[in-house]
Amino acid sequence: MLLKLLRFLIGYVEIEVYGFAPERFINLIIKNEIVIWDIKSTDKGYIFYTGRYNLMKMKPYLQKTNMKMKLLQKYGFPYFIKNHKNRVVFLAGFGVFLTGIYILSLFIWEVRIIGEDKLVQENVLEYIEDNYVPLGTLKTKIDCKDLEENLRAKYSDISWISCELKGTGLTVYLEEGMSTTKSNNNDESGDVIASKDAQITKMITREGTPIAKVKDNVKKGDVLISGTIYIYDDNNEVIETSYIPADGDVYGITTYQYEDYIDLKYYDKHYTEDSKKYITFYVGNYCITPYTPKRPKDNYDTYTDIHKAKIFDNFYLPLGYKMTEWNSYVLERKSHTTDEAKKLLEKRLNEKITSFKEKGVEIIENDVKIEQDGERLIAKGTLTLNESITSFKVGSQVILQNQNID
Repeated sequence: MLLKLLRFLIGYVEIEVYGFAPERFINLIIKNEIVIWDIKSTDKGYIFYTGRYNLMKMKPYLQKTNMKMKLLQKYGFPYFIKNHKNRVVFLAGFGVFLTGIYILSLFIWEVRIIGEDKLVQENVLEYIEDNYVPLGTLKTKIDCKDLEENLRAKYSDISWISCELKGTGLTVYLEEGMSTTKSNNNDESGDVIASKDAQITKMITREGTPIAKVKDNVKKGDVLISGTIYIYDDNNEVIETSYIPADGDVYGITTYQYEDYIDLKYYDKHYTEDSKKYITFYVGNYCITPYTPKRPKDNYDTYTDIHKAKIFDNFYLPLGYKMTEWNSYVLERKSHTTDEAKKLLEKRLNEKITSFKEKGVEIIENDVKIEQDGERLIAKGTLTLNESITSFKVGSQVILQNQNID
């Protein structure tokens, strides 16, 4: 591939030689280190390719062997420029464009979070862009494994995370609830650890050495199944140590703190027909707004729709436009009855419980109480759950007592 590129940049030609002694001519130019390739014989002589600078070098050997040469075709960048010399500015601009696209492809211009809970997605996205991968970060500086470990430690409610670099985008896939130790896709050695504080109710070890047992109380980060395997001799002494990716299912009783509220008196928005829009163009952190309408005097909501430029599905560019809309509204004072507010709180609680059950989490006890505090109804308490508490941590943490392991 590199040789083809070099030939294209230098330029090469296809020629035909014919005459009295074609074989002698070929032997002479090869002996004098004139490079030719793809030789084909014809009725008159030979057809082959050679660099454009070799044409002058061949003339003495053409005369010596009484041969003639016919130029069939020209290839390469120099001939392309010569044939399009009237379009030099266009070609130069196109070259600058390609160079710019290549440079932009070295950076991250889009971070996407794909998961179930929109609020969790927004929180994770904000954390990544503020603390780990600001837009415009070189792709070579991003360690997906390190980012996954960092997010697992930051968000205990997220059980599975996978990061993918593609094009100029970083995509983070996440799941909540049921954990799995199978997130270790690279088969690196490590331990199964507790993702949260719990009392173990069920434990199945597929690979590794179990450290905890049923009814044990464990803290977040405690090793449940070690990836360190010991082989003992007849005297019960360790003769060999190996490291594997631990694997298993561990369930435990956990506590989820639940809190929600509804104000009995509230304001309801009624939007008017007074809506205003304007467009903003941006390149990186620089924005240009050609025209900004007069801002509404009363209450209004602002909606911004961002359109990012991209060439392919995953090749985002640091430019685009934002469409901003101001929607005016008036506030109307309303109130809930106590029964209405209670039903709304119960509905939200049931939705939360249903979401747990859909993820395979067992609800052992519901100790959420609804109480009135002035003009507010508050649902507060705990949900006792039986759920998977496993998470995977690369690298062994458990070392046999009195046994040194490097």
